[in-house]
Amino acid sequence: MKKITTLTEEQKARFPEFIQKWTDIGLSTSPANRKEAEAGIIEAYAIAGLPAPKIVWCGSPLSQGLTRALIFGLKDAEWKDIQAKIGDSVRDSVRDSVWDSGYGQHDANWIGFYDYFKIVCGLEKETQKISGLWKIAANAGWFLPHKNLCWVSERHTVLHRNTQGRLHKDGSAALEYPDGFSIFALNGVRMKPCYVTTAAEQIDPKVVLAETNVEVRRELIRKIGMERFLSVVPHKRLEIRGNYELLSIPLSNEIQDSRWLKMVNPSVGCFHVEAVAPECSTVQQAINWRAGNIKVDWAPEVLT
Repeated sequence: MKKITTLTEEQKARFPEFIQKWTDIGLSTSPANRKEAEAGIIEAYAIAGLPAPKIVWCGSPLSQGLTRALIFGLKDAEWKDIQAKIGDSVRDSVRDSVWDSGYGQHDANWIGFYDYFKIVCGLEKETQKISGLWKIAANAGWFLPHKNLCWVSERHTVLHRNTQGRLHKDGSAALEYPDGFSIFALNGVRMKPCYVTTAAEQIDPKVVLAETNVEVRRELIRKIGMERFLSVVPHKRLEIRGNYELLSIPLSNEIQDSRWLKMVNPSVGCFHVEAVAPECSTVQQAINWRAGNIKVDWAPEVLT
């Protein structure tokens, strides 16, 4: 077996070539090459010592998981029990299908590593066992292998990302498959479709406070704008310190004084608000509480 201990400068110079090649594969929105993908599936089964399976194409990873759930979960059920059976098993089966899947083009990150060593360093024998997986990744989306049966998904047809490479599209889906399965996201945070498709000026800023997920709340404020948010939501500034503000916001008749820390999120560089403990009466206490101990002063760089 050939062993590689070092790389020459000439070999290292080819890194960008393979990064680009497999990034393009992972992000491709072109239709799957079904002939090549099916050849890869048959080859992968043969390498595993299994006969060629029946191959079933699906429009997305979701419909792929749903199809498996229906076949495996309902094949022995009487029709009168189908509705109850779906409630009991399909959700779990679809979730399990994510873990059982091969990710096709989304396996590009690790398959590209072996592709480099195969082509640049001549490790053909050492990488032969993943040759079928290589063909699937280069030509299709996710796949679900079983004995005698393999589901395989089309690629996504729509893909939008921000400058950091995170799923992002304001106004429409950031990711979409041929069968209509879509993901709506802002700056890498999965959002309710209505938050993405509704124009910023038509979103009621008060919905921000109803969101329990801090990342969703942050992206809503980023879209709406902190100024508009605070102009509509009743509040009182208890303290301002640098880029931090401690706010008192009435949420309901029962909760007239909820405490919120307005701050710049250093990872994304935008303002957002986070709920803090009601006993926080200063910015420093709110920061301490976020760090885990309201009584021990914590001094992040942004504060100083």
